[in-house]
Amino acid sequence: MERTMKPKLSSSVSVVPISNEVLEFFQSNTRRQVRISVKNDMIEQVLTSFDGTLSLEEIASLHDVTLETLISLVEFLRTRGLLDNVSPSSDFDEYHRFRRVIHFLSDFSDSHESLQIMWNKIRTARVLIIGIGAVGSWVATNLIESGINHIALMDPDVVDISNLHRQFSYTESDIGRYKVDVLKQYLLTLNPEVSIDTYKKRLESHTLSVELIGSVDLIINCADKPNVDSTSLWVGEYCMEHNIPHIVGGGYNLHLSLVGQTVIPNKTACVKCFQKTLEEENVIDTTNIKKLAVKNRKVGSVGPMCSINASFIGMEAIKVISGCIFPSNANRRGEFDVIAMDIEYKDFQRREDCEWCGKTGFYNNRRSQ
Repeated sequence: MERTMKPKLSSSVSVVPISNEVLEFFQSNTRRQVRISVKNDMIEQVLTSFDGTLSLEEIASLHDVTLETLISLVEFLRTRGLLDNVSPSSDFDEYHRFRRVIHFLSDFSDSHESLQIMWNKIRTARVLIIGIGAVGSWVATNLIESGINHIALMDPDVVDISNLHRQFSYTESDIGRYKVDVLKQYLLTLNPEVSIDTYKKRLESHTLSVELIGSVDLIINCADKPNVDSTSLWVGEYCMEHNIPHIVGGGYNLHLSLVGQTVIPNKTACVKCFQKTLEEENVIDTTNIKKLAVKNRKVGSVGPMCSINASFIGMEAIKVISGCIFPSNANRRGEFDVIAMDIEYKDFQRREDCEWCGKTGFYNNRRSQ
């Protein structure tokens, strides 16, 4: 560590004396707390000089402490993500536009260099969103606003008046136009420099291919036709084959919004693991049950419920792409109850008997070869 370095506490960190013997660092971005034991108020006084203007040598001389003590303190603060890793801003692409995002991410980095790597991953990643309706349209906007610079949109549908109460960016003047064209046009008003590819394709069992979609770093499935279960399996199998992280975008039923799982191939439970567990838990005696066919069944939804779900997905996407923040919805999925305004999560385990990623699973074996 250079003696000339000029340490600076992160702008999101508050230093709070809990008692004469305990000092707390509170990270306002993430609400994390780090506490240390102190013998006197010397550390408090030293920390007032961690403003980015004084070198370690100057701080040591000013407060009559050894350089070795300062180096140990700085190293501790660095590993806990308490130092400002953002400066100089010239090292970050479009810092002024995305400075709030960058400062949020800094809480998860332990150095200026690691933050640069994280931000570079976000700026260079390519994300495919399948289905840009009630959830996908909001997700795309969230990602562009968070610094994602390359996205692809897949949806065969045109804008209909029935979409306007819950799908973002579409207006009455867009009715009859392809959704991918309308959403692309809107996203470019947010940032004309982003790269957006569009595919007017319907997701089916064999739609996805490298020849069609190229290289992607994350796939988010928001397609619900014929149903979320089918589209999740199609996307999941393609992603397992090509080792691509993917997120199940969710669905709606009885005022519940499904907050789908995040899958990291061969590291977390895959879509097939979820399916097998759910099938075992939901077995019912159908001897005296007859299915009543209802044509044109419509499940109710409202815009706020869609945007809430999209926010969960968008945050998970940023975590995955950053490469440094492990996704919260790995090995679990949730149900958001719009009536109770509460969310209940259910945990799932990666299964050894899974045909995809289990001990003798097809894609697990292919990864190890």
